[in-house]
Amino acid sequence: MYNIYAMTEKILLYSKDPSLKKELRELLPKGFKIAEATKAPAMSIVLFDLDSMKSGGIKSISDNNILVAVTKQRYTEPVMEAASYGAYEVIHRPLKKDALLKLLDELISFGHEMKETLDMTNPFPAPTCAIVGNSPIIMDVCKKLARLSQVEVPVLVTGGTGTGKELIAEAIAQLSSRFGKPFVVINCAAVPETLLESELFGFEKGSFTGAAAAKEGMLKIADGGCVFFDEVGELPLSLQGKLLRFLQTQTFYPIGSTKEVQVDVRVISATNRNLSSMVREGKFREDLYHRIRVTTIDIPPLKERKKDLMPLIHFFLDRYRHTAQRQIKGISKAFLKKLTSYDWPGNIRELENTLRSAIALSKSHYLTTFDLKGLDAHPYQEQAHSETIASAVVPYIKNALEKKEKNIYDGLVREIDQAALQYILTHTHENQSEAARLLGINRLTLRKKLQT
Repeated sequence: MYNIYAMTEKILLYSKDPSLKKELRELLPKGFKIAEATKAPAMSIVLFDLDSMKSGGIKSISDNNILVAVTKQRYTEPVMEAASYGAYEVIHRPLKKDALLKLLDELISFGHEMKETLDMTNPFPAPTCAIVGNSPIIMDVCKKLARLSQVEVPVLVTGGTGTGKELIAEAIAQLSSRFGKPFVVINCAAVPETLLESELFGFEKGSFTGAAAAKEGMLKIADGGCVFFDEVGELPLSLQGKLLRFLQTQTFYPIGSTKEVQVDVRVISATNRNLSSMVREGKFREDLYHRIRVTTIDIPPLKERKKDLMPLIHFFLDRYRHTAQRQIKGISKAFLKKLTSYDWPGNIRELENTLRSAIALSKSHYLTTFDLKGLDAHPYQEQAHSETIASAVVPYIKNALEKKEKNIYDGLVREIDQAALQYILTHTHENQSEAARLLGINRLTLRKKLQT
């Protein structure tokens, strides 16, 4: 049962075909009124007959109304034309009752949502930090960024995917004495392992098959500026030793060369991995880990700083509103509520892409929940963590029983300890005293557990 049955609504019809009005009367509930119109008041539901009216008239009517184009034509040109002029939807005759009632229900809900909107026509103030926001947690990040940019030490930027680690690295370079000098990005996850060494250090002509000419490496190109090792946790072990030597001496040998190259670069690294856990697992060199993390900046996930959502929405609206079919004046309150209730596993990058999509597909001057697609895929659920324990423990025990293992309880406790300790140490940025306090155990106990 659709909501429209409990409501009285007026539909304005732009048509020169009497049969369309008759067709509508036979399909709509008695509460609906069909009025032929030459001018529509703001926020009316309008049906526009593409077959008897000129499609160019859609543009002026759809600007302030909810317009649905109707046609008997089955080819794509009128559909695309109506959509480009601003039609909310295009439907085909003969009309089907269920589909028509479902669409009208959506249009009425859309109209109600549009009654509560937030104006965002004023330009967003230029951010003073690389990360947009005004929450206390992001202010602390900005203050630390400003301080670290003034000292020549390696910086490790940590945070989840899409939190803005590269922006932080660029801001450090721009605020430092190396402003205007090269800022070279090396994505350790994107470059194949077989090519990474030659990309970093360069090579001499004839040093390997295909080396038809000498090539400078990224470290040489960055001389005098900054080099940013993005996703440094993906760096293969075979190269970690060579990178460590470079960090210690600021020198390296291009592939096939016996001449040492000296450069002056500042190193900034970033990762979304738990490097300390990788060190304990033997997947990342401990000496390299300590060398790149002389100082650190951790960027919190978006779900931990929901107060920054409004500034971020305003910022991205200003950046992308020019891509919309019509002027975007702001958002509905329901739109903001839905964004606020979402967990944002992809962080700021996901928010940016969600807003870009909503702006490009918007059907009015305000972004609404009807412009959001696929946002329910990862809803925020507080109970998720409590469900995870049982769902992980039972398969572990089943697997142990199938393998006829002994001392299953001891193995289970070790697994849980390892997972819990890794997570809490990441949360406290390797502060063992704080980790012990949060876990409710003695610091000495924590150290013993870490050593087992």
